[in-house]
Amino acid sequence: MANLYPFIAEMKTMLSNLDRWLGTAAEHAKSKKAEPDALVIGRLALDQYPLVKQVQSACDTAKFTAARLSGKDAPVHPDDEKTFEEVRARVAKVTAYLDTFTAKDFEGAETRKVPLPFLPGGNKGALGTDYLVHFAQPNFYFHLVHAYAILRHNGVGLGKMDYIGALPPLLDL
Repeated sequence: MANLYPFIAEMKTMLSNLDRWLGTAAEHAKSKKAEPDALVIGRLALDQYPLVKQVQSACDTAKFTAARLSGKDAPVHPDDEKTFEEVRARVAKVTAYLDTFTAKDFEGAETRKVPLPFLPGGNKGALGTDYLVHFAQPNFYFHLVHAYAILRHNGVGLGKMDYIGALPPLLDL
């Protein structure tokens, strides 16, 4: 696998899409004469995370992926967001953090040993590519999709192209 930086760039793109969804959600709430903050606690099922935790988890996965693959320290975010604007600020902070990386930061990340102290057994880890492909990407998209679904469930007018976002310039074939 080549340099892993494009995967971090894609996470940044998807976080930017998430911020646009949240902007659309705020406008939707206002059009219904509701407070956008009511959406923060929205969830799909009682045993699933609410929107705020889905956003925090997507953000954490993106920042920890970049940090772990580059061998750098991730910023600390205390997960204390309670309002819609605080949730959007969290997305902005993580997006700004991802902006600090370049492809050079990920040279050798494919074979870098990534410690995963949160896994059972303590002193465990994975090679960079395995961590990215088998844990980080699926986890990131899991929480991102749930945030999207919570907003849709609450009537926010989002579609597939809102999820995908802007496409690169298309080629004539």
